[in-house]
Amino acid sequence: MSRWSADSLRIALTPGEAALLRTRGTPASRVFATGERSATSLLPLLDEALADPDWHGRRVEVVLSQHFVRHVLTPPPGKALSRAEERALVSASLRGIYGDDALQWNVQVLSQPPQHGLVGAAMDASFIQQLDALLARHGFREVTIRPLASIAAQHLPGKFAGWWVLVEPGWLTLFGSANGVWHHLGGQPVGNDWGDALPDLIEREALSATQALPSAVWVQTVGTGPIPQPAAGDWQMLPHDPDTRGALALAGI
Repeated sequence: MSRWSADSLRIALTPGEAALLRTRGTPASRVFATGERSATSLLPLLDEALADPDWHGRRVEVVLSQHFVRHVLTPPPGKALSRAEERALVSASLRGIYGDDALQWNVQVLSQPPQHGLVGAAMDASFIQQLDALLARHGFREVTIRPLASIAAQHLPGKFAGWWVLVEPGWLTLFGSANGVWHHLGGQPVGNDWGDALPDLIEREALSATQALPSAVWVQTVGTGPIPQPAAGDWQMLPHDPDTRGALALAGI
């Protein structure tokens, strides 16, 4: 048995990279890279990495890049729903946006009061099944797979209200909140000049939000390196490590 088997392992998967990180016990990290960008292309890398018994354990948490996740905010259901009904509503909303491809997705649901829409996160079900099977083969029995946003949100202020901008290399996710409820969300690919385009992006998204939201903007970057402090606007920069890049930054968030 590995000397680290009592500790949990964090794995992060981003386009072209897989990172393994263990901060408890004896700290260790490792990054694997591939020229391909799909989620499934990372599985052979992960299989190779976990062949090393020093990474074996019982518990593992996988952080998935937002590149591999699609979000949706459903219409308000107007009444309390069972978990199965919530999943059905999220799945129907995803299908309305993405078509029949959404039928092949694994869905996670964040409940909200019935007068507000549900927040859904969807990931390719075939990939999730393959990932689960790979981790089981390597001895992991307690597996958690989560989108980056669900972990990064823990770093928001307790009474957050306004716009949350979550940026990783090549992708920006935008959430709008007020009174403890998510009212707007979106995501899109971005280049290195995303900061310059951000004011216009938020202005456009605010026009399509279901209600007026506070103007405060909280910017959270993960693995993008140093970024300049905005010269104007009600913006706050959440703490970040400018020296850690790519998948390893997602693993350490």
